[in-house]
Amino acid sequence: MKKLSSVIAATIVTACLLSVTMPAMVFAATSEAPVMAQVQTMPATDAGNQVTGTAQTVDYTLPYPGMLPDSPLYFLKQVRDWILDKLIMDPAKKTEFYILQADKRLAMGVALDAGGKGVLGEQVISKGEKYMYNAEQLLLTMKAQGGDIQSATVDHLTLALAKHAEVLSVEISKAQGAQKAGLTASLTLVQQLEGDVTKLK
Repeated sequence: MKKLSSVIAATIVTACLLSVTMPAMVFAATSEAPVMAQVQTMPATDAGNQVTGTAQTVDYTLPYPGMLPDSPLYFLKQVRDWILDKLIMDPAKKTEFYILQADKRLAMGVALDAGGKGVLGEQVISKGEKYMYNAEQLLLTMKAQGGDIQSATVDHLTLALAKHAEVLSVEISKAQGAQKAGLTASLTLVQQLEGDVTKLK
């Protein structure tokens, strides 16, 4: 039993150490590179594949979700993310961290839904959109305190929100019952955040 505890502890520490420096490098890179929103207009079709109008697709790639919440080792990922959240002090870098967490959870939710675990997927997506809320609140607080907000960060948030709205709309169209209600609530939050992000410009 002691050996098993030691192995688990060593695994957590190793995962945390490997994760601390790499995200910081990623955040530094993303904060310097401008992110431009690209929205493409595509034909929208109904169930009979008849063109009914146009639908917008956002040119924004969600990150690879990695380990999914249905894995017995997922708690290691949660511990790592919790530690990173506490270690990142810079508000701009923490904003990027929150956007990344929201993006990953959206990708996780879609993957879980595709694997027949739509209820769990909806729960993961809902938690992810709270990260998006935290990201925007950090930026709004920075602005209220007279902080310097980089336009690239605002562009990144704007583009991510647009992608989330697009993906959520697709997921809602396939969902039913409580799952659909939960996804609709997440979409409502995202749309609210899209309206509030204009305060940062």
